[in-house]
Amino acid sequence: MFTRFYDAVSYVFSSYTQSKPYRVDGLDRDTRNPLHIRHLLDNIGSPDRLQRNIKITGSKGKGSTSRMIAQILEQQGYRVGLFTSPHLLDFTERIRVNRKAISEADFMRLLERIRGPLEQIQRVMAPHEYFGPVGITAVVAMLYFAEMRTNINVIELGRGARYDDVNALHAELAVITPVLYEHPEQLGAHISEIANNKAGIMTPELMGVVVGYQVEPALSILRDEGRKEGKVLRELNTDFWVQDVETSAQGTRLSVITAQQHYRALELRMLGRHQVDNAAVAMATAEWVVGGTLDLAKVRQALLDVSIPGRCQVIPGSPKVLIDGAINRESAEYVREVLGMMTYSRLHLISAVPSDKDYRGFLSVLAPLSQGLWLPKIKNKHLTFSADAQTFAAQFVTVHAAIDLEEAISLALEGLDEKGLLAIIGTQSLVAEALEYFHIDTRDA
Repeated sequence: MFTRFYDAVSYVFSSYTQSKPYRVDGLDRDTRNPLHIRHLLDNIGSPDRLQRNIKITGSKGKGSTSRMIAQILEQQGYRVGLFTSPHLLDFTERIRVNRKAISEADFMRLLERIRGPLEQIQRVMAPHEYFGPVGITAVVAMLYFAEMRTNINVIELGRGARYDDVNALHAELAVITPVLYEHPEQLGAHISEIANNKAGIMTPELMGVVVGYQVEPALSILRDEGRKEGKVLRELNTDFWVQDVETSAQGTRLSVITAQQHYRALELRMLGRHQVDNAAVAMATAEWVVGGTLDLAKVRQALLDVSIPGRCQVIPGSPKVLIDGAINRESAEYVREVLGMMTYSRLHLISAVPSDKDYRGFLSVLAPLSQGLWLPKIKNKHLTFSADAQTFAAQFVTVHAAIDLEEAISLALEGLDEKGLLAIIGTQSLVAEALEYFHIDTRDA
């Protein structure tokens, strides 16, 4: 029996760690096998098949859309399980019911319950095969949601879909947020390969799929997969629409039109035009779940309540601080849009984007907007950062050295007056450190 939460989390990663000497890096289709998680689920009674689940994939907006769906359905009277990854500060953030995170004791107890069946399967697996940490955690989530008697669960997949462990879970609906160029080493070198991977979320048991805004050729690939698998697709800008959008530094006003209803005068406190599309996708999904129109007053309240730590989050003060997890050109452009709505005398930027992400695209968008850039070292030893990031950024802005984030924040704030703005933007590990520094609650937020 696990007695220390640290040991339980270490066990979640143990299968992945043990396989490392035998694995060869490459595409997910060649290195991953979600059938192991399906086998594990079936060995413990197939708890996912006894529940209502919604699976979500995509490259941008998965976390925000997952939260919005969960919040809308909770306001409509549902008891909602939410599974997301990665966590920011506390591993228990990954599993929630009506926004409250699982306790460490419950996590350890349920992990112990699957330990025997997991190890039995693992004994007959090839040395290079493994149970992914996210897949194991998703199985624990299914047991917990069953115990908590949830009415519906919102399940965020990992980086892919077709070969993703979490995709082995049974679900009635799927959601696909925008598909962008990402993880080429694992998902494929072209957007068409990445879209094909994401399209794998359309498993046989699904009733239908809600599709967010897509560029070509991703949209055509998703439509082709839908036809091949016989799935009903409801698409943003084809089956439901956003209109009357008004953005400001305080939030965004919008209306959403679906086949069921015209939802007027909605408001988001979350910043960024992209959150409008996420809200529309979330509402279309919630309508599908309830089988009709949503209570407008409850939708309004749900969207007002949605708040995600580290997603274009503004920490009030003098100067203000903006924290976000942008790691490529596209997401940096969303941040630039938010910055364009804010008023400030001077902008300082702290950033850390790993070398396997689009750090050049990120810096080319945001560095020119700032009057000073700090590139601190962060605590996560598993991430690598390009040595030329400083040289590349220096063509746009003066770059300063910092031993760590704490020093970077101190130095960056020194050069700002009370009307200045400090933006801390980059990988989730940087975001987590920033939230911890500013004592932001992430567990039950």
